[in-house]
Amino acid sequence: MPREQKKRGRRLHQKPYEKSLPEPELDSNPVEEKQYYQDEEVQHAVGQQAFYGLLDSTQIDYFKEAEGIMTSNTFTSDEEREQFYGALWSEVNDIELKVSTDPTGSKLFERLLLAAPKEKLLDTYKAYSTRFSELSTQRFSSHCLETLLNCSRTFITSEVEQTPGLLEVATIDTENAPVTSAVSDFFAEIRNDIPRIALHPYGSHVFRSFLILCTGKELVLTSGSSVLSGKKSLGGQKKVADPAMRHYRRSDCPAVFKQFIEDVLNTMVSGITLEGGRKMALDPVSSPVLQLLIELEDDLLRCNILSIIFPTNEGEPDFMSVSFLENLLSHPVGSHFLEKMLYSCPLSFVEYLYMSFFTPRLHIICKAKGFSFAVKALMQRLNTKSAAKFSARLLDEVTDLSLQNIVLLNNIIVAISQHGSLETDVAEKVTGLCSGADNILLALLDIGSFENISARQRSGANDSLKQRSILVENLLKTIPQLSDAIVESFIAFPPETKLQFTENTIFSHVVEAILSKSDLAVPTRRKLLNDFMGHFGSLACSVGASRAVDACNITSTGLNHYRERIAQELLANRESIMRSLYGKKVWKNWNMDLHVRSSAQWKGKPLRG
Repeated sequence: MPREQKKRGRRLHQKPYEKSLPEPELDSNPVEEKQYYQDEEVQHAVGQQAFYGLLDSTQIDYFKEAEGIMTSNTFTSDEEREQFYGALWSEVNDIELKVSTDPTGSKLFERLLLAAPKEKLLDTYKAYSTRFSELSTQRFSSHCLETLLNCSRTFITSEVEQTPGLLEVATIDTENAPVTSAVSDFFAEIRNDIPRIALHPYGSHVFRSFLILCTGKELVLTSGSSVLSGKKSLGGQKKVADPAMRHYRRSDCPAVFKQFIEDVLNTMVSGITLEGGRKMALDPVSSPVLQLLIELEDDLLRCNILSIIFPTNEGEPDFMSVSFLENLLSHPVGSHFLEKMLYSCPLSFVEYLYMSFFTPRLHIICKAKGFSFAVKALMQRLNTKSAAKFSARLLDEVTDLSLQNIVLLNNIIVAISQHGSLETDVAEKVTGLCSGADNILLALLDIGSFENISARQRSGANDSLKQRSILVENLLKTIPQLSDAIVESFIAFPPETKLQFTENTIFSHVVEAILSKSDLAVPTRRKLLNDFMGHFGSLACSVGASRAVDACNITSTGLNHYRERIAQELLANRESIMRSLYGKKVWKNWNMDLHVRSSAQWKGKPLRG
């Protein structure tokens, strides 16, 4: 007997009587396209509508192989590199839009732009013309456009140097300043879409890069947490170190760019309300934009945005403002906004918040997770007397060595290094917290025993260990009353424990700080070096211990016999050291090539830091 044909998907769930039902009629009054794009739920998806075709499999494989060659950087000469990049530019010619919106092609094109000459940059601007708004809000092309703006900084600086009139007259000179003219065309096209681009998940990176370009501020490459660049864009830029770094220095900007900043500020400020501005401060996309706008207003001696978000700047703050500030301190995004705001806002407003919010509510707000960020900025803006008074009150709140209190102590020590006070108070507080411990270093690092110290770097308490390690480093550099006790605690360790500490990627920073102290007594330096003798070959190849071997440059100063013994150990392990990336750096810092050629010259020449 024949079996019934099996059905899948929606056909399976369709009931027999539904087959005879008529199809539903379409809406005779469909939603207009303009009305659809104004809907808040789909507004973020507008940028995804940009589509300029797909790369075929041959092109994708070629671009992947080319990116691998660029990453390996195995070119034998500059001419070979230029020929390779020229061939890549020929491949992307006339398909820039297709390449920029492709996940594989966009990474390659971004790296091409980082090393692009002026003519190729102008060709890219021309290819992107009339489509800047779409490309700014597309997932992959936004990184390319962001890199294009960043790379324009160097050429705009050279145009300003060759044509000084650009600094005084707000005109666009197409012949003498083509890159400046191209950036002006970019702004003219996105001008009406600024509010949408600025608050778009992808467009916000492009918008911030444009503002930084127009102000000439230094654009610092950091980790993925940078508020000025996208994470993927930063990853591509870091791989091309030499071409990328020259694009991010502080530069002079044409006068016409100042008009662009004025227009942007007027457009953005006009759309910010009290409720909307406070929501923006807590949003991960709009908060960095708001931070940058406040910074730009401060450069122009304005505070329009601050006056909207904080309408009260005299007397006691209202209940809603206090609740908002407390929310900022406990919010992962808001805490960074508050820190940036304290750095950028007028000093009078910082003093107002210090007197009306931080001082009377210190006992409550010091427990917030983001309080340390605000304290760091507040300490730098306050005068010496106020900072010392506030630090004294913060010390009273430190009752144990929990992670939060460790971060507070680090901020207090940084303030001490700037204002020069409370060193004795900090020493007494730390000594009191470690009074029940036999070893002050183990107590500060929260280590109960010498067992499995090397494994601690792979534990789940990395954040706590890093903060504790930073605290010990700060104490060694800033508090003389405790630095000697910490050094003696380290010397009391067994030799095996010293080696474990040195090889640990977190604790190695503490060992480096101890070995780098220039005021160590000669007997102390001899004790430290004797414990490492016979292990310098293996330590030089370790990711953590290599920094300690470099620090022995300072420890062995004046001890020529020890320095010669270390060099002999490195020379005996030359083969394994030269196979290690960290070993090569140690070999270079110790000038071992000179030691191999002439030991007498090596002894008379100071080693590298």
